[in-house]
Amino acid sequence: MQNGDAEIARDQAAGTWTLAAGGTTLTLALDASRDFAVTNFSSASGAAWAIASAPDTTLHVAGQAIPFGSRSAGFAYRAVDVSAFGSKLQLNATFDLAAAGLQVTRHYAIVSGSPTFEAWTTFTPTTSAASVSDINAVELTIPNGAIHWVTGLQGDAADVASESAFTRRARTLAVGEQFSLGAKGRASEQTVPWFAVDGARDEFYAALLWSGAWSATFSRSSSGLVVNVGLASMTTSVREPIEGPHVLVGVVPGGIVDAAAAIRSYALDGIRAGRPLTPLVTYNTWFAYGVEIDEAMIESEMERAASLGVELFIVDAGWYPVTGASNSYDFDAGLGSWTADAARFPNGLGPLRDYAHTLGLKFGLWVEPERVNRSLVGEAGVRESWLTTSQGEYGSDETALICLAGSAARDYILGWLTALIDDVAPDYLKWDNNLWVNCDRSGHGHGAADGNFAHVNGLYRLLGALRERYPDLLIENVSGGGNRLDLGMLRYTDAGWMDDRTAPSAHVRHNIEGLAALFPPAYLLSFVVEHETEPVHGSPDLGLYFRSRMAGALGLCFRTDGFTEGEAAEIAREIAIDKTLRSTLSVAAGALLTPQAAPSDGPPWDVLQATASGGEESILYAYQSDEATGKVTVKPTGLLANATYEVISVDAGSLGTATGAQLMADGIDVLQSPNTAAHILILRINAR
Repeated sequence: MQNGDAEIARDQAAGTWTLAAGGTTLTLALDASRDFAVTNFSSASGAAWAIASAPDTTLHVAGQAIPFGSRSAGFAYRAVDVSAFGSKLQLNATFDLAAAGLQVTRHYAIVSGSPTFEAWTTFTPTTSAASVSDINAVELTIPNGAIHWVTGLQGDAADVASESAFTRRARTLAVGEQFSLGAKGRASEQTVPWFAVDGARDEFYAALLWSGAWSATFSRSSSGLVVNVGLASMTTSVREPIEGPHVLVGVVPGGIVDAAAAIRSYALDGIRAGRPLTPLVTYNTWFAYGVEIDEAMIESEMERAASLGVELFIVDAGWYPVTGASNSYDFDAGLGSWTADAARFPNGLGPLRDYAHTLGLKFGLWVEPERVNRSLVGEAGVRESWLTTSQGEYGSDETALICLAGSAARDYILGWLTALIDDVAPDYLKWDNNLWVNCDRSGHGHGAADGNFAHVNGLYRLLGALRERYPDLLIENVSGGGNRLDLGMLRYTDAGWMDDRTAPSAHVRHNIEGLAALFPPAYLLSFVVEHETEPVHGSPDLGLYFRSRMAGALGLCFRTDGFTEGEAAEIAREIAIDKTLRSTLSVAAGALLTPQAAPSDGPPWDVLQATASGGEESILYAYQSDEATGKVTVKPTGLLANATYEVISVDAGSLGTATGAQLMADGIDVLQSPNTAAHILILRINAR
């Protein structure tokens, strides 16, 4: 079976199946006469990345670790089938494990153009007593090299040191040393579920498509680096077919920049099935107004936002009754009353949507389906028995998480969500999550040790149902900031709010530059806000504030009244610039060309490159932090060596032409400007 350069082929005589895509091949020993194993995993450079012939996952059953497909451990080969889902090709290898009461299938998927393999395991019970623990996504022994990872949000309190969030890290292990990454609650609370390992000519990379607790361990031996990725400690009963977490693994010639491009291609075609990322210029009410919003205020703000060039207007938290009980940002009071406050929105929310459309705006609405104020339990339709607890505690004095493991709770949430969406017909839904507890409560269809696993799978079912019913609905992923940023959520959502600390500009750039190792930049949302060191009204450098967000999805979250005519024109110009970059940014991968930006002790200049697939157009975002360093020489990467590129400044126009080889070898001198510390250059092919 073949699609482009993606191919799945069987060698019946050898008893193997080979998957190939993007120049990388994965060969599996797979028939009834032998144990299952990965026999070859090699990149386009020719380097071998599977040190030994061995299975690539392990089952944990009844306290024992069992290599997948081992005949001596009781596995019996059943069947292999291959299939196509749009552009994705998939191989499914099924074995019986009778002693454990399980039928186990290992799945692999590929798409053309990306040297990435998506793998996961499903478990189907054949008895009533089947259970599995610590579900493993992948286990490989690869050549040793420096390990790269990105820290998580590291807490969402305002006083947490901002440099700790989404920072790129690296470490090389000594023989006998072990190292672990992971999360106990939501995916990216401590570490983003991605890592890469340097090779002599290649970059190995892996990313977990999972939004809950997870674990990755690295053990250095004399023969190589043992990599083990999967769920954190848990045990679950297999009463119906269950699916383990999906993982991406791949090898690409080059480095982290090339790995990011490979993941970008797989994300767009494999994970999102071709559904595009479109970074709309977004206005959000939260930081500017809190819950002090009403119909007249929204309409006025919409009018001004539309005149500036905004494309999407989001009514954030506080549109329901009983908000603002303690202060103007108290949105917990009333949480669970998913109807518009009649006093402030007497005509409901539908007319606001209609008014937005007459202004040329899309209309978005904030919701937090997983949480409820406990004072409304019963009254709001939520049963107390659905609420998440850990050792009897809700995890909050006033609110609680609704456990999504149970079908009754999910049906309730899906019911009010669909009623709301059908009534208001928003173009965009901002899905928030501001509380997490690993549920150990009985009666939810899970046990004491798999509440996290069950809730995340329930979340995916809810989001999948919304995606099926409303295929054109755009959904934003936010979780107290970026506590749940992972490729599992990228499957269902179209934008990811990185951090509630959305200022100062250097911190925002730090976040984008860190997360661009994994995510397409177009997914990463942040907002220009009023900040004590960066005022929007009477600003000394509006260009810097706006362009620091333009490397991702540009958001505005400030009051738009009171601007002078000149300031409004300057904002409109920056928004217009952002729109000219969209066609490239929406399909781009990020490449960090300097150390990460930081609010203090950062580099004098930080530079991020966003390159569209194929290298035909790139954007260079260069930011000056140190006035004493008057220029930086930027050497772009990933250009087509023999093509001629025109270099265009968004401020100064065309700067000339050069071949891709010349630009990559000699670089481009970016000079300090008296107008702004932010510079954007477009590299566009005009001849080959």
